[in-house]
Amino acid sequence: MTRLLLLGATGRTGNSILRQLSEHEHIQVTAAIRDVSDSSRLPKTKRPIHTTIVDIDDILSLRKATSEADIIVNAIRLRGNIPRAALVTLDKRIRESVEDIERRLIITVGGAGSLHTLYGQRFWQDSTFPKRTLPRGIAHAELRDYLEELPQASWAYLIPPPAYIPDGLRVGTYKRWKASNDEREFLKKSISYEDFATAVCDAVRERWQGVHLIAGVD
Repeated sequence: MTRLLLLGATGRTGNSILRQLSEHEHIQVTAAIRDVSDSSRLPKTKRPIHTTIVDIDDILSLRKATSEADIIVNAIRLRGNIPRAALVTLDKRIRESVEDIERRLIITVGGAGSLHTLYGQRFWQDSTFPKRTLPRGIAHAELRDYLEELPQASWAYLIPPPAYIPDGLRVGTYKRWKASNDEREFLKKSISYEDFATAVCDAVRERWQGVHLIAGVD
């Protein structure tokens, strides 16, 4: 039995991931919520889901929640004018809360702002990148750079393309692209939240490591 803690379970991506994880009997899922009332924001699932109250700004709260988790899925979507180091700070806080980090795996839902374009640039620097999500795009580029300096066995970072479709159908398939220094072709792709969640579930079952670009099948 794999014990998993899902952070960001009440978000739209988190909802899709939670719903699909509940289909796997060998995965025991605990959904982290900020308040008891947040239980109403969780999706209907095939099997009962455990919940736990977590304050992501509190090391002790995180430590209690992560103490029995083999895998942590971080689907938290910080909003607003966040500092460029906000996601790195959050990841460090999660790692600080986890004992025996070398035996655990943290799978993070990434952001398209971290994608590589020409001449060492990132997609967040492109004129077409949405201004309202620019702070998060920059923060994801910082997070990717930070993760790539860590031992790869402890993390996986899954990136959807810019066309990330909330209400798209669940086809149940996806294509995994290799990370590179020029990921411009991937910018033309798309995927639904549901099919991206399928990839996250596979990353859990197969214990993926490193950076993975996840798009729908053409």
